[in-house]
Amino acid sequence: MNHKHLVYSFILFSFSLNLVCCSKDNPAPGKGKSSAIFNPNKEYGTVTDIDGNEYKTITIGTQTWMAENLRVTHYQNGDPIPNVKDNVVWSQLSTGAYCSFNNTKNLDSIATFGYLYNWFTCVDERNLCPDGWHVPSDEEWTTLVTYLDNGDNEFDPNGTGTNGLVGGRMKEAGTTHWAIPNQGDNSSGFTALPSGSREYSDGFFYNTQRRCFYWSTSKFSNIVSFERSMSANYTSIVRQVLPNGNGMAVRCIKD
Repeated sequence: MNHKHLVYSFILFSFSLNLVCCSKDNPAPGKGKSSAIFNPNKEYGTVTDIDGNEYKTITIGTQTWMAENLRVTHYQNGDPIPNVKDNVVWSQLSTGAYCSFNNTKNLDSIATFGYLYNWFTCVDERNLCPDGWHVPSDEEWTTLVTYLDNGDNEFDPNGTGTNGLVGGRMKEAGTTHWAIPNQGDNSSGFTALPSGSREYSDGFFYNTQRRCFYWSTSKFSNIVSFERSMSANYTSIVRQVLPNGNGMAVRCIKD
């Protein structure tokens, strides 16, 4: 085999190796691989963000949601979202920012749990969701929860109360990621994961494996806004208000 044939063979091998490495089961370098456990009886779609991250999507009632936590680092127009690691700086923010839980660099963990964003990121007009998607309002969350209530009449959409069953229908099943005694069955396909939170007051991280918090764009006042949360200890979902500077997960909804 002459030198030219050797070069061609090497190029062909490199191209084939690249195809394998970038397949769905072997994500491209820098992306990580999610270990989330989805409902095998549900049909999922996909959507891709500006960074090239692909997410599963699920239609529930009349709405289509991401079935994975957002992990984008740029707004839709390409502007970078600041990655703020310092606790003091985080506690003083009044503009958009993101971080990973405990500032981890583990790409598989980030692919599984996503990033934590403050509320200012969620309402930025540059939009952190993919084209044709947006961060849900409090009303859109209520539509989802009311649909999953299935007539159980345990949810008060006008209060800050809980629903006894809906959270379990939304949480990933089992205890691979959720702490014991997680009773989630993920019958909705939403696949909520215990991504934890970052407190505005001190910049510290809390609640990994035990709770998830999801932002809405709806503010209650100039300092707090509505969100939804779930816990490993309960099958409920809670509607409450938390400081706009908190770092929490984001699920986008289709326009």
